[in-house]
Amino acid sequence: MEYPIFDLPVLGGSLLIAAVAIVHVFIAQFSVGASFMLALAERRASREGDTDTLAFLRKYSLAVLLIPYVLGTITGVGIWFVTGVVNPRALSTMIHLFVWAWAAEWVMFLVDVTAIYLYFYTWGRIRPAAHNAIAWIFFASSLLTLVIINGILSFMLTPGQWQPLAAGGFWSAFFNPSFWPTTLLRLFVCLALAGVGAIALLAIKKDIATVVRRTMIRLAYRLILPSVLCWPLFVWTYLVLPRRAQVFIEGSAVPMGMFLALGLTGFLILTLAAIVAMLRREYTPSILATVLLVLFGFISYASFEFTREGLRKPYVIEGFMYSTGVTTAATGGLDTRANLGLLQRRGVLSAATWALPAGRRLEDLDTMAKGQAVFRAACGVCHQPDAGYNALRPVVRHWTAPTIHEYLNTMHEQKPMMPPFPGTDQEKNWLTVYVDSLTERETP
Repeated sequence: MEYPIFDLPVLGGSLLIAAVAIVHVFIAQFSVGASFMLALAERRASREGDTDTLAFLRKYSLAVLLIPYVLGTITGVGIWFVTGVVNPRALSTMIHLFVWAWAAEWVMFLVDVTAIYLYFYTWGRIRPAAHNAIAWIFFASSLLTLVIINGILSFMLTPGQWQPLAAGGFWSAFFNPSFWPTTLLRLFVCLALAGVGAIALLAIKKDIATVVRRTMIRLAYRLILPSVLCWPLFVWTYLVLPRRAQVFIEGSAVPMGMFLALGLTGFLILTLAAIVAMLRREYTPSILATVLLVLFGFISYASFEFTREGLRKPYVIEGFMYSTGVTTAATGGLDTRANLGLLQRRGVLSAATWALPAGRRLEDLDTMAKGQAVFRAACGVCHQPDAGYNALRPVVRHWTAPTIHEYLNTMHEQKPMMPPFPGTDQEKNWLTVYVDSLTERETP
């Protein structure tokens, strides 16, 4: 709250975070599954002396090197940058709470990078057993990275019994109620994405021997098939969600229901396609079928990630910090800068002086300018004023000033995805004047 927001026109910061994060995590989880596929397939091919399959695996490892560890690394840096400028208070909290987990994750990432480079550039230069050992090290470090990151992400939605500054807070936060089901979910998704990636490469490369194509596509199907176990894990995850998030899924938040249904449908199609293709022994997929397979995989995964992010609203950390960076009233003894109760007494602009026009004092502004400053401080993280992501003008175009003021009083009750207004009654009056200027009512 005390940091200036990243004002991105039309898209908004929240949508930018979602776009970068979905692409990055999709690529990163493909890498986890691909590392397992490489290690497993190489061990079998080396034992059987299958030089053709080993030649294909060398091409596959190049794809793993180029996509996750070039594009994936760029988007990973992008997540840190975008999150830091859009919601710095949340990022600061997560760094302080999970400092050693982040340190371990960065070590695992260094092992990942070293392993994949060694793996690719030592093909045929070292003993097969030593080369395969590098692949298993690559998989182990990738898997540990997944476990660590998921412990942090799942905490944000299901903190469970975690209490700030309580003894053992790190472990209760990390092993939160949704840690195990979501970790297993992500593991099965990783395997499925690796299988889809292998099928895509086999469809593009036409110079691969028929025997190799059959062997690798059969293995790809087997990596996709365990994803049927995700369905009971979906149920497990739902059961440990906060009741507020469960209600969203059950129909009170239509967009969340739509994205969840889209994700489940795409996921079901992906699984059924693998089952049917395996039963029919389809070992020569067409380019169109492969594109559709990859598309269904990405759409279903993106839908799940978007739903997970939406289920946290109005919080960024369930029960502790709202998406605006304001902490809940229950944390008044911990947060002396942007706690809800404190801001409702002192005013949101007391903690967000950056929202004022440059070089101007609050007392020098007219009511409209004060209202605009309140909007920037209290609403600008999630809303655009005129057009774009969560824009206000299309929503309030026929509202009256009394309606706007009353909505500000009860918005967290009328729309549970909204946090309470974090300011004084006077600031609420100023904001009412500003929002009223966005309406399109006819003037008598």
